[in-house]
Amino acid sequence: MSFIILFAAVGCDSRFQTKDLFEDYIADLNRSQLVQIDSPDTVFPLAYPPLRDRLQALSEFDIGLLDFLSLQQCDVGAVAGQRNSILGKVMPTSQRFLYELDIIRAIESCQIQDEGLLNALENVAWHKRHELPIAFGNAVFNDTGRESFFSLSNGYLPLDYSTAHNQALLSALNGLLGIAENLKSLPVVDGAEFEQDLKALTDSEYIGRLIFSLVQITEYLNAVTEGVNNIEKGQCGSPIHYLATQFEDNYVQRLQPYMARINRSAYQILPQLMKLIELTEPLTDALNVYVEQISLSADIGVWAKYQQASAQHARSWSQLLASCGTAIGGAKKG
Repeated sequence: MSFIILFAAVGCDSRFQTKDLFEDYIADLNRSQLVQIDSPDTVFPLAYPPLRDRLQALSEFDIGLLDFLSLQQCDVGAVAGQRNSILGKVMPTSQRFLYELDIIRAIESCQIQDEGLLNALENVAWHKRHELPIAFGNAVFNDTGRESFFSLSNGYLPLDYSTAHNQALLSALNGLLGIAENLKSLPVVDGAEFEQDLKALTDSEYIGRLIFSLVQITEYLNAVTEGVNNIEKGQCGSPIHYLATQFEDNYVQRLQPYMARINRSAYQILPQLMKLIELTEPLTDALNVYVEQISLSADIGVWAKYQQASAQHARSWSQLLASCGTAIGGAKKG
């Protein structure tokens, strides 16, 4: 349904102004008799997996009534009681992570005389320490509201997008990384700041918009490259001068600066995000597949295909213009 809504919005929404620029680029090139370029269809990359395919279960434990009463001299009973309450059973993933930290701290700080109970609770603490990266990952990536960060329905990154737009997101990622890197020491997490950092991810809509932008730009660049490569050799003079002018006016002056801003933002944000993902492993199979799509290093990811399309596009124009001794803008090379 979100894809249907997206199609309806294309062409009448500022989120899709980038599409208009690429359409102008193709339309201006097509005014030449030397090329005929078909506008590519909108392509939808792999969507963020549904919650059921990315949320991982955490271990639960019950304390019998007698044991529960015997623990009132320390915090274990009170903390466990929060989880077993009506509201505790429907904790959002962020609050569940904070609970996991609290219950581990409570168990490890409680002086218990009953050896059997002590062993049982130490085993609980061991398992919950082992699960902390999963609990943290659930909070960061698997909350029911986190889809907006990865949604493909929010369109392209804005034409004026720059690294200045990244500050809130980068601050949030750094805050979350500070927690992730110190899970073994059971960091004391400010709940309000934690929730604010998670909200910053959701509000940014960054990853979904980045992926959508990269995939569509790749399609447009490949379409233009194919058209340029199909120009017969020796077709020089005024027709090539015209094409060179359109290349400069549309791509060099308008699209290339936008793509450069996308590149700078990606090199700022994706390494931080991938590090955060690494610290929350293991992921579900579905989430692993999705993550590979956004990796800067994966050969089959959208970033690699975008970089390849950019290089091929530049190479094709360079070869065409060089073969006719034509400079950008249509002037003859001296």
